[in-house]
Order: sequence, then structure tokens, then C-alpha cells
Amino acid sequence: MNNWVYSANQWLEVEQGGLADAIALPDSFVWLELNGIDQTFLKKLGDLLDLHELALEDAIAARQRPKIEEYPNGGLFMVMRTATEWNNNVDYGETHVFLGHRYIVIIRHGPGSGYAHALERLKSGRFTPSSGTALYVVLDQIVDAYRPVTERLEERYDGYEAALLETHVAEQNLTRLYSLKRQTLLLAQILEPMADMVQDLVRMHPEIVEKGLKVYYRDVQDHLTRLNRDLEQIREMLTDAMHVSLASISLRQNESVQKLAGWGAILAVPTLVFSLYGMNFKVMPELNWPWAYPAVLALTLTACFGLYLHLKKRGWI
Repeated sequence: MNNWVYSANQWLEVEQGGLADAIALPDSFVWLELNGIDQTFLKKLGDLLDLHELALEDAIAARQRPKIEEYPNGGLFMVMRTATEWNNNVDYGETHVFLGHRYIVIIRHGPGSGYAHALERLKSGRFTPSSGTALYVVLDQIVDAYRPVTERLEERYDGYEAALLETHVAEQNLTRLYSLKRQTLLLAQILEPMADMVQDLVRMHPEIVEKGLKVYYRDVQDHLTRLNRDLEQIREMLTDAMHVSLASISLRQNESVQKLAGWGAILAVPTLVFSLYGMNFKVMPELNWPWAYPAVLALTLTACFGLYLHLKKRGWI
């Protein structure tokens, strides 16, 4: 738990039991960060800050889609997803934010390093502590963390693209491409609503995004727009790469069929000749020739060899 209150131009760390007094300070602003859920404490916090019961239920349940909700008491409840890349997988966390005129409550679920960096930016003196500035530094940290994840997805695609025309690894490469496309799609499902949320904050909540803060929120929105564009390009390239991999697999299968057909044609020659001799005809002029069988064998081998050379030249063998 990370609890701070800004009052009288200074930041003070407060204990859990002193939150009510901190909030009661004149012109104070409270930063409260929780890792996970303590239902008892969250209920007390809801009574203290007049948090809506439906928002509290969502915060306890977690696994919510990215969204922003406004409640009659004037407070906002936001759900944002975080992402970190680890060992060729993307780990997703969840951050819930209760935002009021004089407080921000951050609840973290899943992996993540917390928002100490965002708090340090807020405490640096660059911004006057308020609900708008506190929400900005949190949003900016979340969005900045998306960039290395997207770049890592691009790097993995570049590695898989190099093996597209290597038919002996086409099936393995296709599995990797599908996995990467799925991860890209999941990340896009997070980023797209995030951009809409930031846009709604700028357009519909001037009490939070004041005139001087709009440029900062638009910068966050611009980053999200570029990330969405990059992900869309990666998804398109992955689709094309999967088509190429499927074509490589089909080409390899066709080559195998051609080789089998070629050897089958070669084996058909002696099969035809020897099957005729196995039918025990009474009238076969060559039966009385001394060199009949050697001649037949020689002609058969010659025909097989000639057919082999022809098929080899055409690339069937």
C-alpha cells in the first residue's frame, strides 16, 4: 500500500488509519495505491469516499474490460489493462482507478511494478497535484509500457519472416506466426478502447482535463493511435506471412506427390513387361530366341533409365 497526501504545498505519507484525517485536510489531494484487494478495507474506503457500490463490485471481481464509468456522485471509475513482455509471452495486468475531485485510488491486479514512478513525477513539482494530473501520470506510465511490448512483437515477426521460404520449417513457423498473431490481437483489444477512453476524458470531462492539461492527454492519445496503427500493420504482415507459410507447405506436399508419381511411372514399365510374361501365353515368338530374355531386360532397363532422365530433367525426381 502506498498512501500519500498533498496539503499545504508538501507531500506527507499517511498510514491506513489516518486516511480520513488526510482527506479532511483543507485543499488536500490524496494518492492511494493498493496491490490486490482487501474487501474489508475497500468497503471502508467506499464509505469514506462515497464510492459507488457497482464500481466497488467491479474492483473486487477484476477481469473487467477497459472502460470508463461516471457515477451520480461525480466520481469516475476506470479500468485499464497493463502489458509486459516476458519470454516471448505477453503478461497482462489490470488497474482500476477511482477518481474524485480530491483523490485518486489505484487498485492493481496481476503482474506489474506499481506506480511509484508516476507518483515521483507528480511529486516532482512539475504538476500541481489534482485529479487530472494524477490520472495523466498514471495513463502515461501505462501507455509508455506498451511501446516495448509492441517493439518486441515486431522483432519476433522479423525473426519469423526470415524463415518464411525455408520449407523444412514451414509448419513450425506457421505455429509461431499464429501464436504471435493471437498475442497481437489481444494487445490490440486493449489499446483500442484505451484510445477511446482518453478521447472521452478530453471531450467530456473538462473538470478533470483542464485546459492546460489537454495537450498532455492528447499526447497520450497520439501515442495510443500510433501503437494501434503499428499493431494493425503487424497483423496484416502476419496474415500475409501465414499465407506464404501455407503456400510453402503446399509446395512441399506437391513436390512429394510429384516424386512419388515419378517413381511410380518408372516402376510401371517393368511391372507391365513382367506381368505380360507371367500370363503364360503359348504363342510368344521370342520364347524360342536365345537372347530374348536378356534383350527384354536390357530394353526394360533402358526404358526405365530414359524415363528417369526425362523426369529428372523436369524436376519430378
